Amino acid sequence: MVLVEKSQDFQGMVLRASTCLLGWGVACGVLFLGGYTEGVLAQTNPESEVTSPTASQETLKSLPPELQKAAARWKVNPENVSIAVLPLEGLRQANAPVSAVTPLLEINANKSIEPASTEKLVTTLVALETLDANYHWMTGFYTDGTLSKTGILRGNLYIRGGGDPTLVVEDFSLALDKLKALGVRDIRGNVVIDRSFFDVDRVNPGDFDGRASRPYNVGPDATLLNYKNISMELIVDADANVARVVTQPPMSGVKVPSVLRLSKGACGDWKGKLKFRVISDRRGNKTIKFEGALPKSCGDKVFNVAPFERDEYFSRVFRALWTQKGNRWSGKLVSGVVSDDAVRRFVHVSPSIVEVIGLTNKWSNNVMARHLFLTTGQKLVREEEAERLAKQEEAQKMASDQTLTQASKSLGKKAPSDKPVISRLRGATLDDARSVVNRWLTAQGIDINAIHVDNGSGLSRDSRVTARAMAQVLAAGWKSPYVAEYVASLPIAGIDGTMRKRQVAIKNAHIKTGYLQNVRSIGGYVYGDDGEAYAVYATVEGAANMPGGIAFLDNVIKWIYERPSLGETNP
Repeated sequence: MVLVEKSQDFQGMVLRASTCLLGWGVACGVLFLGGYTEGVLAQTNPESEVTSPTASQETLKSLPPELQKAAARWKVNPENVSIAVLPLEGLRQANAPVSAVTPLLEINANKSIEPASTEKLVTTLVALETLDANYHWMTGFYTDGTLSKTGILRGNLYIRGGGDPTLVVEDFSLALDKLKALGVRDIRGNVVIDRSFFDVDRVNPGDFDGRASRPYNVGPDATLLNYKNISMELIVDADANVARVVTQPPMSGVKVPSVLRLSKGACGDWKGKLKFRVISDRRGNKTIKFEGALPKSCGDKVFNVAPFERDEYFSRVFRALWTQKGNRWSGKLVSGVVSDDAVRRFVHVSPSIVEVIGLTNKWSNNVMARHLFLTTGQKLVREEEAERLAKQEEAQKMASDQTLTQASKSLGKKAPSDKPVISRLRGATLDDARSVVNRWLTAQGIDINAIHVDNGSGLSRDSRVTARAMAQVLAAGWKSPYVAEYVASLPIAGIDGTMRKRQVAIKNAHIKTGYLQNVRSIGGYVYGDDGEAYAVYATVEGAANMPGGIAFLDNVIKWIYERPSLGETNP
């Protein structure tokens, strides 16, 4: 199951389409969680002339004539537009930094702007180059205490997360099958969740926009399970005038209705019309209720929600799956760290980072981006550990050299223990990740003051970029040894991902989209009709420009693809 970016980029999105891409088995026939809400498809060939919004003559004249017309037609003020386009011909063969590339077009290119989800362009490229294409996340399963021949574990089960952003319920169920096959059937202790791989404050999911139960607001968690998501497939039964509710995953102590009333009228805000609630009883059991109805005109839908805190979610899913397999558990779930005496039973290995960045960029998955970002921060943590071990080895060597001269003084004293000390690396922080990004930017010759990545996903008002710097990031991606993997991770215009309904330069543009309140953005690559490739980054800001923002950005892509004119004032 895979979820997405800000609700306004998609009000849900492709959970199970992504599941199918990775070969995960549950309900692959259901592609979409909700409707595409970026607005009507852009009309890239406006016929009528409309007076342009107020803009300085200098900015307006900097636009090619075709984009001047598009700005007028879609009522977009050029002062609120930022564009940078870089030609990529010969760039991979050149040794010059990307900052030396002469731009094809720049409009307000040094203006500091919010990137929205195009921030993921930085996150995924830096992660790919820092961690390498064969990187996998590891989730370890450990036990302490004793395990009897009859399967009784008189001790704790430890689940140590390694930041895996893809641990879905199907994979977790298979991991529990493996635990049972290794002889564990009755856990008399606790299940301890070790999240120490990341060192981040717990995210309040309602902080960004007040929609705490929306899956796109789920925060990073080193032992994230199934995105904390409850997926309810609503299948219309017209004869019975109800929608049948099929729910995943199973959760202990949670009741879900099997049917939902249907109503008349337009589909519209069908999620709001459901009037979803969670009710608790004295015993701690939960009941999910729909106090509204699903408009019959909607047809089948998938409703995704993340209403539970992470430990409660993990505990309820674990208990349901474990007992379904005929096993027992008499303890509780707690957060902690793996004990020094614990024994590793096995490790679950995630899909590769290449698969993950594809899902992150094509479907704008926020929590995946956050995990990629924090995982790059582990590079600094590992470097610190390597430095510590080198100093320790040097100290041990010096101590060994002094052993003979100190031998007489050591007589009668207790020898130091030879038992190795277990090294516990500290968790990666957001500052670690930002430092790695800044080092990468510096290595590419890109101004680090032009890009500030807040959490890696773009779901933030604190992230800032410039169009010029982002176009240079894309140029660096073009020079990367992993250019094929990086470009393939981006949505293809008119074909898939968040660009699947954008009918412009179909198949010839690989574009990451961004969508926040009062921000529309694009970034990626366009293969022109002239046979050349171009990096493009563009945004439109301001409430007044939003109705036509996407249409204008599609015209930017179209202009690059067709290259009809550069205008008199462009270089």
